[in-house]
Amino acid sequence: MAAMIHLGFLTHVHGEGVPAGPLYRQLVEVFAAAEELGYQSGWVAQHHLRTGHGRLPSPLVLLAAAAERTSRIHLGTAVTVLPLENPIRLAEDVLVLDALSGGRLELGLGSGVPSPEEFAAFGRAADRRHDLYDEHLLTLTKVLDGALTDRLWGSTLRSEALAAGARAGHGLLLGVGPAEKVQIQLADQHRAAGGNRVAAVRGVFPGPDKDIVAAELAPDVRRYLPLHVEAGWAPHDGIDVHELLRLMNVQYGTPGQIVESLRADPVTAGPATHLIVAVQAESSTLDQAVRRLEVIAKQIAPELGWTP
Repeated sequence: MAAMIHLGFLTHVHGEGVPAGPLYRQLVEVFAAAEELGYQSGWVAQHHLRTGHGRLPSPLVLLAAAAERTSRIHLGTAVTVLPLENPIRLAEDVLVLDALSGGRLELGLGSGVPSPEEFAAFGRAADRRHDLYDEHLLTLTKVLDGALTDRLWGSTLRSEALAAGARAGHGLLLGVGPAEKVQIQLADQHRAAGGNRVAAVRGVFPGPDKDIVAAELAPDVRRYLPLHVEAGWAPHDGIDVHELLRLMNVQYGTPGQIVESLRADPVTAGPATHLIVAVQAESSTLDQAVRRLEVIAKQIAPELGWTP
């Protein structure tokens, strides 16, 4: 495996039963803790109109607070749902935050899941999400006028959009789809089109052994099993939890087992330039997330060639 040059973390902003105010303030402290551990980036996911799965509809607002609490770590969205944004207003907010943070913003963009209810709430049609993405990206990049070109990222399964992003100098965020069946082909297409930044998002959950960690994660990952079956990535809803975790690209077990698993992953062992670790399941606390970040930074990432 080539030496890993960039380590980041991602959170979907879980926190069952925690009021939004304390949850967001605690998350800012996670960014500070990650910076102290040497992480080069921290990313948040955008989720609209939900109380579960993800609780952050306005990622740039939270990242502005993180920017004031930190000085080095890059601050990313993975992803901002571009079809639901006004691209001119998004560009303005992006430029303000990038100025405040000293050029540390990483802007990840995606089309979002085709939820008719969510898109209707914004006056958009879910079946136009890809067209809206392309239209809004054109406007966004025009307003940015070259700013952030080397810090823009796309998350897409569409070959044409992937190639266009690579030619424009944008990175590729790989978060969904089995590594050996979906992601490695996307990474290869990105590189063939001239792209040179590939970020692999991986759930990473260190623990005493694989069975103990799998049992801990099982209730959370099974919440999303119907989505994986619908997408065709999981064969049926009776799938074994270990197989489900494998299909979700989750790395788990002892630190040594996780190192070997990442070395065997065709994306992290090959074209990936960035490893972005997700260390929270739905019921995980932020304290647990920080402990996992520490184990990864001290016992796992260095074995892959990373230095803080």
